[in-house]
Amino acid sequence: MRSIALSLLVIFSFVATASADDLPNRVFNGKIMTSSKRFPTTSKSQSAYVAQIKKQSTSNFMEDKTDHSWMIYFAAFLKKPLNDVEYTIKFYELGGAGQRLLGTSDQFNDERGQKTIVSKIKLDKKGFGVNKEILMTIENKGTVYASTRFKILGEGEHFSGKVNFSEDEAEGKENGDSDDDAKKK
Repeated sequence: MRSIALSLLVIFSFVATASADDLPNRVFNGKIMTSSKRFPTTSKSQSAYVAQIKKQSTSNFMEDKTDHSWMIYFAAFLKKPLNDVEYTIKFYELGGAGQRLLGTSDQFNDERGQKTIVSKIKLDKKGFGVNKEILMTIENKGTVYASTRFKILGEGEHFSGKVNFSEDEAEGKENGDSDDDAKKK
């Protein structure tokens, strides 16, 4: 497993403790909600907050062509309070052959007992590729506390279809073959 310290950049983190009767945590229990804009951290009511999270959530992210990356804002509503200050964010590529780990990043909270994590991440094209479905999980000691799926979309590499051969390659000679060796083949 390789660390994605360069590919994953956790820039801002807001962590909140939540009581057992907290509506957003009951509605989104175990889910990570994703958006291309920053999620609100407060609202006039819990119902309004839930409505705003639902309205703002998206699962398709277009590549920023200036730096070939994706900025993804997320709000993770954990299944149970995190009884540690450390958690791991993991990214898997989902495809026909199952899932393949793309990278991990260890993160830290200020205190134990967190139930909600609101933050943003930046994924780069070099570390993650393009046009993939990604599974993102928040884990601690092997336990998955929340997860989501999203797609990173953009342009793949462009190939001209033009191939340049040397004169020897065009004549069917292999490297180091003389004219006599090429005739024998």
